[in-house]
Amino acid sequence: MFNFLNTAVLVAAAAAAFPFLLHLFSKRKVKVVPFSSITFLKAMQKRQVRAIKIKQLLLLVIRTLIILAVVLAFARPATKGGYLGSHAVVSAVIIVDNSASMGLSVKDGRLFDLAVKKAKGVITQLEQSDEAAVITTAGDFSRPESGNAFGNPAAAMSFADKIELTDGRADLMRSFNQAVTLLDERLNLNREIYIISDLQETSFDPARDAQDFGGKVFLVDLPAEDVDNSGVAQVDLGNQLIEVGTEFTATATVKKYSGSGSQETLVSIYLDDKRVGQDGLQLRAGETGSAPFALSVTSPGYHAGYVSLSDDDLLADNVYYFTFYIPDRFTVLLVGEDDVDTRLFRLALAPDETVRRHWSVQQVGYRLLPTINLSQYDVVFLANCGFLSESDVARIKEYARKGGGLLVNLGRMADSANYNGGLADLTGVALTSSFPRQFSRSGFYLISDFDLDHQILSVFKGIGGAQNLSFKSFARAKSAVTKGDSVQVLARYSDGSAAAAVSGYGRGRVMFLNIDVGPDISDISLHPFFVPFVVRSCEFLSSDFSAYSETMLAGSSPTRTLRKSFSVANEYALIAPNGGRTILAGRQQGELQVVECGRVDRAGTYSIVNEQTVSDRFAVNVDAAEGDLYRGDWDELAARYDGAERLPYTADLAGFIAEKRFGRELWQYFLAAAALLLLVEMAVARDRGAPLPSEE
Repeated sequence: MFNFLNTAVLVAAAAAAFPFLLHLFSKRKVKVVPFSSITFLKAMQKRQVRAIKIKQLLLLVIRTLIILAVVLAFARPATKGGYLGSHAVVSAVIIVDNSASMGLSVKDGRLFDLAVKKAKGVITQLEQSDEAAVITTAGDFSRPESGNAFGNPAAAMSFADKIELTDGRADLMRSFNQAVTLLDERLNLNREIYIISDLQETSFDPARDAQDFGGKVFLVDLPAEDVDNSGVAQVDLGNQLIEVGTEFTATATVKKYSGSGSQETLVSIYLDDKRVGQDGLQLRAGETGSAPFALSVTSPGYHAGYVSLSDDDLLADNVYYFTFYIPDRFTVLLVGEDDVDTRLFRLALAPDETVRRHWSVQQVGYRLLPTINLSQYDVVFLANCGFLSESDVARIKEYARKGGGLLVNLGRMADSANYNGGLADLTGVALTSSFPRQFSRSGFYLISDFDLDHQILSVFKGIGGAQNLSFKSFARAKSAVTKGDSVQVLARYSDGSAAAAVSGYGRGRVMFLNIDVGPDISDISLHPFFVPFVVRSCEFLSSDFSAYSETMLAGSSPTRTLRKSFSVANEYALIAPNGGRTILAGRQQGELQVVECGRVDRAGTYSIVNEQTVSDRFAVNVDAAEGDLYRGDWDELAARYDGAERLPYTADLAGFIAEKRFGRELWQYFLAAAALLLLVEMAVARDRGAPLPSEE
């Protein structure tokens, strides 16, 4: 049975009765006049009258059908079952892509603005009895609560007005599955999902499959044009130590995703709100280039910068932010004899006495240790730790208990019995054997399994991960952790012995280093890893370690470990790039303060403050994948959603949705039938001579 989309017109079907009424009231009474014998003529008249009656009846039916066909055409019949003029109540979920790539500018405007306009167009096709939910791929509206997601069309329209473009990344399959879950809870049989997106190939998680859905899925098309887009994929500060007054290198990696020909891309770098460098790259589509910049700073503390490109069609990926932190000055007491290990540690901390650094180093031998006031130093470094008297051990424990930083390095001269009887209680690691006095170079142990999540080692994530950090050692002291969870092992030997570990003692921090760094025993001192590792270890023990730019993406929820303990009585606040302020709750985790920042949807530099003092600063960037605007063909896209239908950008939205919701509209066929019937009526009613009088 047909369904009609414009039921109000059906009232006009009553006009089909007009031909019958005209026929009834147009019959004329004929006066009978006697005449001579006309028997033969009467017989012929009866045959003609019968033909005329059939013709009149045929015209009556044709004219009635013409009126009905015209009325039905304007009532917009559609091929779907149901009662005349009715349709099932609709539950619809409209997914609006508000990820960074939707900021692309095309001839008709920004894709995001066009997507919101399309969403509103879909909402206008809903009736008051229908319900709709609008969700986004990123931002505050990306994770709706099922109970509050749906509302009437007016509420959905108001919701659509609040959507904003974010710098986050889209996961269209996740959003689709959210929509399916929402609709599975609804009782209405007519369920629809509209996906309004640029449908980037990178926005589909290959590990995520679409949930089964029994309703209709529409992929709403947006303009696809040839665009020019380049993006900053990364800014690398390397593993170098950034110091006040010392030049360092920041390397920007730029990728050209699309565009014709080889065009110059202007790359500029800004540090602390000042442009400090500029370069040009000639790239073709698909090519990647690097632009190194020499930078320096004149003061410790937090520093922030960014790299920007000349404008193209997508601005979101043209800027990449970075931050780093140089701590205030701290002091190190290096205790050790004039041996290989001590000299290497000394060179790592102070290769040139004339260079200004944010730490100072004083070296003394173990014989002079009793004469030193340890409280004057932030870190005490026991290099190639030898024999310590009971009074020395007691003073060192008291120093650590009151908040001092202690680094205990065990080399070939270590006395396992003396160490286990004194310092093992501080480090939480005991020796089960000493360094051998003689060793063979025919075999070696691997120093690996580095914990790159620890603050000391996090800077080395950029060199490819823990699997790329592996060093050889021809000898080692076998060790075992004795304090369990209170000790965090940072690296191990291939036999399981702890090579490096950190723990707390009183208010201080203690680091255990079970590595002889002499080149005849291990190759760790020959690797670029060595110097920053030694310096960052001392920074960590001084409770004020340097920080380098981390890759944090828009849409993530950072957990930040603060470098200094500020007033817990006062709240922490997250300051967004636009100046917005969000109150955060801090929690104690061992010796450190940890804060959960919540989701960050805007790229830029964020600060965490406590009592107006900056306690942390970090950069958030657009995912580089958002710059890749490639979209697969429509057959592949439809297959992801088990036969989704494409809603063309230029299609009549109202007509398309109505056709898919109610079936195929047939008004044009009814109108054609009316025209055909009109031609038939004209042919039948054509005058073929004077009609004979009626019998009556």
